Amino acid sequence: MKGVLLFGSSHHLGKNSFYTFFKQFILIPAKSGLYGFAAFFTALIFAKGIINIMGVTDYYIINSDDVLFSSLGFVLVFLAKIVKNIMRGTDS
Repeated sequence: MKGVLLFGSSHHLGKNSFYTFFKQFILIPAKSGLYGFAAFFTALIFAKGIINIMGVTDYYIINSDDVLFSSLGFVLVFLAKIVKNIMRGTDS
């Protein structure tokens, strides 16, 4: 007689749990939102650097308005990822 070893899989044990919901609709979109924030912030810093190099402005400064504008990237990507997860469902 052969021995059989069974190991519990977290994928099967908690398929419809709160963790799956939290992961699909909070953690993954938040991670993607941080990428969106970083992309907007990097583009903003690069654009301000080019403008400064061309001599349009005399100083190079990043202020709180730039961070707030970059948070728009977080919000847009976060919402896009949530909508994508809603349309696809939690069957991943």
